[in-house]
Amino acid sequence: MTTSNPNPKPFFTGYLPEQDVHQIYYEQYGNVKGPVIVVLHGGPGSKSRSKQAGTYDLSKYHVILFDQRGCGQSTPAGKVTDNTTQKLVEDIERIRLQLNLTHWFVAGSSWGSTLALTYAQTHPDRVKGLLLGSVFLGRARDEEWAFSREGGISRLFPDLWEERQEFLKKHHATTSNAAQVLLKMIETGSEKEVKVATAAVRNWEGNLMTAQENLSFIDPEDIEEEHINEAKIFLHYETHDFFLTENQLLKNIDTIKSIPTILIHGRYDLLCPAEQIWALAKKLQHAETIILPTSNHRLTADGEIARKLAYNFFLSKHT
Repeated sequence: MTTSNPNPKPFFTGYLPEQDVHQIYYEQYGNVKGPVIVVLHGGPGSKSRSKQAGTYDLSKYHVILFDQRGCGQSTPAGKVTDNTTQKLVEDIERIRLQLNLTHWFVAGSSWGSTLALTYAQTHPDRVKGLLLGSVFLGRARDEEWAFSREGGISRLFPDLWEERQEFLKKHHATTSNAAQVLLKMIETGSEKEVKVATAAVRNWEGNLMTAQENLSFIDPEDIEEEHINEAKIFLHYETHDFFLTENQLLKNIDTIKSIPTILIHGRYDLLCPAEQIWALAKKLQHAETIILPTSNHRLTADGEIARKLAYNFFLSKHT
């Protein structure tokens, strides 16, 4: 039986040496003598959470979590200078070297899957296996579907889309330049403007995580510094096409074809439609692909259990 703790405690916490002004916070969990798994959190702009380590059998595996540049307990909070996908890949590799690890498994969901694929394609010889969920490929069509093109997810959320359109019009923005306008509001606006822009970001994407809950909204006065930093980093990456060339991850797929991979995705993922994981699965013909029949971008409870069992079974086969 796979054992797990939903909120485990790390046996070590620390920071990488400062680089480009950034200090990267990381944590270690589980069995220090076991196979190593580095888990990449979503976003861009989110943070690591102990429950991500709890996905794995910590009596067997050594799990590493870290907060990406400007995120969580990494410092400076919300810093976007020298904060790119390529710099994050460098940080992942610095963690590996800091801990004197030869190779490891790399796991990530949503933006974490994007970063995991980028790291694996940069350092394929260091990756023992990939555990990917809710895949986001970072193509123009993927960003347009969820954020900037009418006829994508707007067809499923016409009421939310119209509300967003009214907000953007009020602030002299359109869907095509919303990320740039909102980022400028956060970087140079008054305290009120910063909170208004951050609430707009959260009230759009936050409602795309699942179709099993009614729409909910956060008021600008309830916005906290953590929310501002998260929105700022996300918009920074969105305005730069996530620092990826068009279709980069699929074009470079040959570099990772020999790496054992498991792909897990919710059938009703509205934010990142299952077309993305299917496009990846067709390129990785030997990958194990599981589409969860009732899950959204945020997995249902039974989806979480299925992912946990599938990941641990996959690891047992490849360690």
